[in-house]
Amino acid sequence: MNNTIRVIGLGAASALVGGVLVAGAPTASADDVNIAPLRTIKGPVNTQLSNPLGVYVGANGKIHVSNFGNGSITVFGAGANGDVPPERRLAGGNTGISAPRYIAADSAGFTWLANSTAVATNRVLAFGPTADGNVAPDGNFNPGFTPFGIVIDKAGKVNVSNGANEVRVFPTSAAGSPAAERTITSTQLTNARGLAVDGSNRLWVANGSGDSVVAFAPGASGNATPVRQIKGPSTQIQFASDVAVDSVGRVYVADETSKTIKVFGANANGDVAPLKSLGGPAAALNLPAGVAIGAGNAIVVADYGGNDISTFKSLFAVPVSSLKVPGKPRALKVAGARGAKTRKVTWRAPAFNGGAKITGYRLVVKKGSRTLLTKNLGPNKRSFKLKRSKLRNGKNVVFVKAKNVKGFGKNAKKSFRVRK
Repeated sequence: MNNTIRVIGLGAASALVGGVLVAGAPTASADDVNIAPLRTIKGPVNTQLSNPLGVYVGANGKIHVSNFGNGSITVFGAGANGDVPPERRLAGGNTGISAPRYIAADSAGFTWLANSTAVATNRVLAFGPTADGNVAPDGNFNPGFTPFGIVIDKAGKVNVSNGANEVRVFPTSAAGSPAAERTITSTQLTNARGLAVDGSNRLWVANGSGDSVVAFAPGASGNATPVRQIKGPSTQIQFASDVAVDSVGRVYVADETSKTIKVFGANANGDVAPLKSLGGPAAALNLPAGVAIGAGNAIVVADYGGNDISTFKSLFAVPVSSLKVPGKPRALKVAGARGAKTRKVTWRAPAFNGGAKITGYRLVVKKGSRTLLTKNLGPNKRSFKLKRSKLRNGKNVVFVKAKNVKGFGKNAKKSFRVRK
């Protein structure tokens, strides 16, 4: 397989096919939503981005990126913007990363990577939630072909595409050279690339040069008939590199050739027009190769040609009915000696914000059933100082919970002792 990166034509629209950039004709659409991103991770010094190809956003808002250009995975904090360093970076000989394609995550927080080089070293790699540096993967297996796209479905299975007409499905416990549990070899696939699953666990496939996105029913195998296929001139899809699905089922297609993210309705099927098409000078998409959906249906784009990761606001109003309350605040601590005049309470934001931004926190201190203090705090507050005069001798308990537009989530609690 040829993994040489070659740009044909300065400023020409292009598509990444088998690791080689090929020229295409840029087009504009009257339906383009031409808006600037809210944030862009970009810069030559700190980001260490290099031809970012795959992207996903964790429940905690952190952005995980596969960098085809330098053989690495970079993880950025929620809200990262500008020329900022990643929180974690996986790279080096021990990792086994050499030509990373798309990435995914499972419910335990493991990062899964489709890594494609020569046939002898084709691997699906899995790294633990805190893996960092030049470390060996926690698991790996050979899928039996050159892996390209990857997604973990709602049954906990690893779905892997081959950049052609095949998707194989494996358990997360796979090792060595396992046999696939199921294989989809549909005649409706010609260039199977990025993968996604929707709320019904349908498997969506970005069918690159097939100018389409295709969905298969859960458990599909063999030459399965798609349950959805968005294809035809009205779709305006020119090269479908990646696909994502939002909280209400809308389908987002990264189109490298038209330099847009096209959005289709939750029930879209056949030759249908997109609801929206994100692109234009303000959006500044150069070669959008990967797309993921963040909190509040924000759109996160890996721009292979622009060497950046851009986050755009949702193109649609988010119905409150689709949101959930936040999870518990994390790492709640109470610092200071028992007899200290003040005790400092600290915490971290919840790993899950419920699909909407955190709007505040409520801190409560109790001694048994008696409430000693109640304090409402702003969304950016992560600490509070307790005066000894407000506390009681013996065991006290502090509770902290987060709030979004849907309401308060569950309390995190921490007991501490006071000497007066």
